Amino acid sequence: MAAAYNATATELFIMNVAAPTIGSLFSSALALGPMSAVLEARGKVELGDVNPDVFPVLMVNCIAWSIYSAIQSNAYIFSGNIPGVICGLFYTLSTYGLSAGPTRLKIEKLTLALATALILTCFATVTVWKAQQAAVLGLFSNALVFAVFSSPLTTLAEVLRTRNSVSINRPFGIIQVLNCFTWVAYSVYIHDMYLIIPNVFGLALGVVQCALMVVFPAKPLLKLSSSDPNLLANDVLSDYAERTPEPPQEP
Repeated sequence: MAAAYNATATELFIMNVAAPTIGSLFSSALALGPMSAVLEARGKVELGDVNPDVFPVLMVNCIAWSIYSAIQSNAYIFSGNIPGVICGLFYTLSTYGLSAGPTRLKIEKLTLALATALILTCFATVTVWKAQQAAVLGLFSNALVFAVFSSPLTTLAEVLRTRNSVSINRPFGIIQVLNCFTWVAYSVYIHDMYLIIPNVFGLALGVVQCALMVVFPAKPLLKLSSSDPNLLANDVLSDYAERTPEPPQEP
């Protein structure tokens, strides 16, 4: 019978301290990812191209994981999600203030629905499913984190269609891979399936994004800035004519 493997002090330090600490830092970096775009929108006092749909999901997802970390008495999971709670709240309030009409109503409905779902889930864990608190919060958090990690799927479809990876946020994709890798290693070590599953999914998506960046290098898109459609068409045709070689003259 094989002898049990005893981890060295260095290995224990890496898995117990280093990996989750690094994971928490990467999680904070991911939470700060949209900050520049949101601050730019606030400066222009218009929503622009910022998509506000993911921000309420990010906020409630990180709140759910923070509650899960309290049940599990895990400070690393807590520290990795608190920046997401704060940033998610800031992004939601900012985009709500900059939006109007259907967009504002959508933010209201999404935030209220997610908050209600979280409150009911927490209530159920302290009344009906007391013995399964971690399992219930873990499943609820997994459902939300899948929504957060799936947000780049529309971008991936666009990359495949155009064969151009310019729409992929490169730092975000790389940080997602590093973040999920460290959390997968840590969650495997502590045998937490609710932490393993979403991070394996996020790691796979991050690897796919990085692979597409290599297969389809980013190429700058032609920006059309003229407000006159006729001038715009003439500019495009002129540019095309300059790039297209003339056919050879027949003798």
